[in-house]
Amino acid sequence: MENKSIWKSGIRKRALKKLNENITTDILIIGGGISGLTTAYFLRKSKYKITLIDKDICGYGISANTTGKLTFVQDLIYSKLTKNFNEEIALKYLNSCKDAIKIVKTIISRNKIECNLENVCSYVFTNDINKIENFKKEEEFYNKNNIKYKVVNKLPNNLSIKYGLKVNYGSVFHPVKYLMGIRKMLLESKIDIYENTRAIKLTKKDDYYEVITENGTILAKKVIVCTHYPFFIIPGILPLKSSIEKSYVVSGITPINKKFVAISNENPVYSIRYHTDDDKTYIIYAGSSHYIANHFDAEKRYKELINDYKNYIGKDIKYYFLNHDVMTPDYLPYIGSVYKNDNSLLIATGFNKWGMTNGTIAGKILSDIVLDKDNKYIELFSLHRKITKDKVKNLIVYNYLNAKTYILTKIKKEYTFYHENIEIKTVEGKKIGIYTDKKNTKHMVYITCPHLKCNLIFNSIDKTWDCPCHGSRFDIDGNILFGPSVYDIKVNKDANY
Repeated sequence: MENKSIWKSGIRKRALKKLNENITTDILIIGGGISGLTTAYFLRKSKYKITLIDKDICGYGISANTTGKLTFVQDLIYSKLTKNFNEEIALKYLNSCKDAIKIVKTIISRNKIECNLENVCSYVFTNDINKIENFKKEEEFYNKNNIKYKVVNKLPNNLSIKYGLKVNYGSVFHPVKYLMGIRKMLLESKIDIYENTRAIKLTKKDDYYEVITENGTILAKKVIVCTHYPFFIIPGILPLKSSIEKSYVVSGITPINKKFVAISNENPVYSIRYHTDDDKTYIIYAGSSHYIANHFDAEKRYKELINDYKNYIGKDIKYYFLNHDVMTPDYLPYIGSVYKNDNSLLIATGFNKWGMTNGTIAGKILSDIVLDKDNKYIELFSLHRKITKDKVKNLIVYNYLNAKTYILTKIKKEYTFYHENIEIKTVEGKKIGIYTDKKNTKHMVYITCPHLKCNLIFNSIDKTWDCPCHGSRFDIDGNILFGPSVYDIKVNKDANY
């Protein structure tokens, strides 16, 4: 059993050059995941000089930890949007998902990208009879908008369910192969791509933005931030406008590709899909999701997922990994201008577990904004959209959980939520975490997150230090793995702790 994304298996990891000088560009795209690469794809033939940077290798970040689904059947999203906004907004979101799927298929077809694309059926289901009424409301939307569906009580893999909806529409693909294909095309289009180049600071300088990286400074007229979670706090104040959910993914070999995707309307959510590659078929099972603020039961949730997988699937696990999803309080992503009436700083985040579709449509929207083209979805996903009741309610919950977690990590005297091989010390006013590995080697780090100073929690599954407030992750030696933090937490090796 490998602690590794299935999408990284068998892929030759070849990094491009890193930035090691000061440069100037027209448009800087920060982040080489699906939204950043799609944005660059639609800008590649423009008159602008385009530069893209990624902290790692393009396609190897959060996009490589998804389940690789392309579907508009996303839980009971349309009844939620109808209630929270209105049916017109719900229909617009449906059409944005359909358009995103068409975009992906067109890019694959036109550029002959080999990425295991196949069409599948999509299911949403529940095993709670008390939730069937919620499905009826979703069916009302389906009926009004001519979405053909079927009510079912069993999934194609013979898993019995209490109630489910089947739609003969959807696709799956290999996200890393797809993104590597786009990266190759961008290089052929003479777009400058720098990998292993982390953006650290962004400031406005007259008519330019100055972006400081580890080894060089970039001046850009426009900046498009397509990182999973923005590396800056202000502008946008995203920590107050979103939450982060952690979910776990396991995968093993199965004899037959059942050609369907499914998601449960449960808490926690569960997801199923199949993937065939090199004459082997895998079932990919994800779930046990929870707010990262509820860090105390993370290991328990992960073990529950493994037990469920073995009970339902009965196969050995070959890969396991986890993912973080930025969740918005009104169920819609944040895509567009950070400032009103100013398109010089753009952003895409908050994809709510549907990064492949929302990240794709984000790339089209952001490129259209830059090129001053009309796009019918700009207002739908605007950061400045109207406040709704659900948004206010969920924002209160998100910020309460984050504040509670922040306080707990600061005042809790007994570190019962740490792994048994963890020792915590306070030296010269700084908290030090010491992890002792199987070889009895001690790994020391500062356990205060550089982002907003939350104390870090040790993740005994992945052997990482994780921020329970905003999702930054560090390895046992203090190297930053995922943001929003842009700094390491390394302790001076010569220090005597």
